[in-house]
Amino acid sequence: MARPVTLHDVARRAGVGKSTVSNVLSCSGRVSEATRERVRAAMQELGYVPNRAARQLRGGRTGIVGVYVPGVPSTSEFYMRFVFGVMERAAARDRDVTILTASEHRSPRALDGVIVADPHRDDAFVPVLMQGGMPVVCFERPPAGMRPDVVLWADHHRALTGLLDRMAGAGARCPALVVPPETGDWAAQLAAAHRDWCARHGVAAVVAHHPWVPSPQEVSRAVEQVLARPGVDALVCASVDTAPTAVQVLHRLGRRVGRDVLLASATESSALRLGQPPITALDLSPLDAGRRCADLLDELIGGGPGGVYEHPVHLWWRESTRG
Repeated sequence: MARPVTLHDVARRAGVGKSTVSNVLSCSGRVSEATRERVRAAMQELGYVPNRAARQLRGGRTGIVGVYVPGVPSTSEFYMRFVFGVMERAAARDRDVTILTASEHRSPRALDGVIVADPHRDDAFVPVLMQGGMPVVCFERPPAGMRPDVVLWADHHRALTGLLDRMAGAGARCPALVVPPETGDWAAQLAAAHRDWCARHGVAAVVAHHPWVPSPQEVSRAVEQVLARPGVDALVCASVDTAPTAVQVLHRLGRRVGRDVLLASATESSALRLGQPPITALDLSPLDAGRRCADLLDELIGGGPGGVYEHPVHLWWRESTRG
């Protein structure tokens, strides 16, 4: 029987020291990307299979990272894609991912680190995670007074301002906003951008709120509330897949989407791309956001620095806003 391939074999094939191979396996230390690729290639050529349990014992790590998202992630295509992005990167590094459930009465299980998506100021579990002594990456800026190691955020204020400007170019004069409570950075930025835009253009800021995980009836009521205001000729629905409900309300009221009322969403989804008409949307690319958060957490676990990084937002301009 052939003997197992060892770290020494890999190091000799790659032309590096044994400690460098260990650093590549644990995603730690200062190793150039070219060297990492050479070591990985040597592992693949030799068929090296790392002893995960021994490696974790040596490094004092569990091999598990946590992800915490607001509300119920199974109801949101956005958060499910975000989690899939984290899982994809974690699997490539031989890590497991656990979805955390909120409880301010207990500490989270032993983890190598945690990713917190869009933390809300009224969520009592967020401080528990922030103060748990493990590396923390936040996707979107945290509430005041909380200091995670890394923040990946998007400039939703700028993105929505650009969307409203383009809707104005298509003929909109009084855009309304339907948004969940402004307890997280995403919703707060959207609401602030809408207020600022309306103030600059001398129009009333027409806004209606619905719960974070709304029923179709709650979305319908919010849409009907803003459409009842005189002069409203455009509508932005913030939460994922609330814009299709707005389409139904507009049809019921005899108002044509893209003609009588321009309609857009602040969150992209497959339902918006495939709807009739296709609905304009701001796209945060949640799969890429999840991947990037996982990469940033990996750097933290390996002893890398913290910091604040920006994530791009893309505008998909579709038939619902062509005027």
